[in-house]
Amino acid sequence: MLASASFVGLLIVIGLPLWWKTTEVYRVSLPYDKISAFNTQAHFITTELTVLANDEKTAADVAELIEKAFKDYDVLNLKITRGILPENLRRSLDSIADEQEAVEEVGGAFDLTQHNKMYVVQRSPLFQDVWLGTERVVFFRDAKAADTLAKVLKQWIYEPTVLRGARSETADSTRRVRFPPGEGYHVVLSVVHPRPQDLKVELNAREAVEDYIGSFVDELDMLHNFTLKSQWLYLLNFDFQATEVKDESEWGRHFAVREERLHVLLTALEGRAATQVSDLPTLNLALYILPCAHAPLIIYDSENKKVSSPVQAFMSPKWGGVVFGNPAPADCGHTSATTPTWSPPLPLIMGTFIAQLRELLGITDKANISGAHVEALRSVTPRRWEVDTLLRLRTLEQLAAAHHNLHSLAQLLGEISNIVINDEVGASINSAVTSSESAGEAAARGELLAAYTTSLRAFLAAESAFMEPSLLALLYFPDDQKYAIYIPLFLPIMFPVVLSLKNLILWLRKKPQVEAKEKTD
Repeated sequence: MLASASFVGLLIVIGLPLWWKTTEVYRVSLPYDKISAFNTQAHFITTELTVLANDEKTAADVAELIEKAFKDYDVLNLKITRGILPENLRRSLDSIADEQEAVEEVGGAFDLTQHNKMYVVQRSPLFQDVWLGTERVVFFRDAKAADTLAKVLKQWIYEPTVLRGARSETADSTRRVRFPPGEGYHVVLSVVHPRPQDLKVELNAREAVEDYIGSFVDELDMLHNFTLKSQWLYLLNFDFQATEVKDESEWGRHFAVREERLHVLLTALEGRAATQVSDLPTLNLALYILPCAHAPLIIYDSENKKVSSPVQAFMSPKWGGVVFGNPAPADCGHTSATTPTWSPPLPLIMGTFIAQLRELLGITDKANISGAHVEALRSVTPRRWEVDTLLRLRTLEQLAAAHHNLHSLAQLLGEISNIVINDEVGASINSAVTSSESAGEAAARGELLAAYTTSLRAFLAAESAFMEPSLLALLYFPDDQKYAIYIPLFLPIMFPVVLSLKNLILWLRKKPQVEAKEKTD
């Protein structure tokens, strides 16, 4: 009986608790209540707008109309301040003919370097209703230009419809084109030269990347870390299935290629470009140099119409862009003893790449607005207010992505019981929750840089937790397989132990009676 009791004690007191402890799924405590309370659609960004006019009535009327134009957009909280222009500044703005000099005058009176702050300033000598440059200043002519001014603020500067799409789970047209949020990107320029023996190309790809692409991304260093690379790819012959068309150009002909055929080129480039050398996303820029025998190549759209552009190029959403280098007839003239030399027009080609990069990173093209003028870019650097637009866009997009990852992870944990959450994953989830709350509060206060930085931290932490490989550790060993293994192991042992429990209990009940009888005797 003592042996039976020892077996029972060993299995029930030690064996079962030990088995239970060693087979339990380890999960740290997570803030499920906070995750379930997240509402992506509730996030908004506060931004400051200062209206300065020649008189109080004009300032009040313009401010009121702007406020009315944005009242239906909960994604943006316009904090409008109105005032009268100082007399000396008003006289300067009325006497200066050049708008750039007028912007400098405004910059001398007000701080234009602050992110998330825009100045709307009245300037009577304007030839248009509204003028917008590269700084955080918008000029308007008079109160009659208020409607045009509201359109400029809505469609060019703040873009509330794009911000709504950034915090939504449904991708809009701009979101389908731009790259997803991230800490950094690789920008790789590939110069594709299929027939180097027929044409010599004079191009320093490294200097071109540093001078043009580098100058552009330097202004976006507060958003992302960019790594610039360049490479040459030779003997990559691609069959465009182009059709020779006679024309009146200097060549006397051109080669027509259908637009839908061009994306097959990306597959060939992916096989040779070797750009997947890092976990960071890669922005691909490819200059495809056409051989003289197949130049010039002209793109035709789906309606079989020639794409009229100084440079023949196309862009692939979330991949990059391709520019076709068409040498001129004079560049292809050669004798039997020499190989022709071509120097690509770098400003035109790199300007096309910059335009593609702008759209891939989230800077949208500006549609024409009657009565409004946006100053053309005089350099490759983005406009100051475009950087603010990107900061607002990425802040909401990163918050939405972090919330989506946290909601999905919490749902998976509720549906699949044997997912392990170790201390490292738990720390990432808690950091994502805390950073999301802080980013939302900073955005509501109008602290744009702090909101962006914190939302990026939340996005990276949520992404790291959701993609953690340790979450998959026990998914191949579900509960039914666990019981299928342990029951055949424990059941044969438990049968004699359980059957002996009856005799053991009877023995334990009789033992005090026997001891009492012995004492009486």
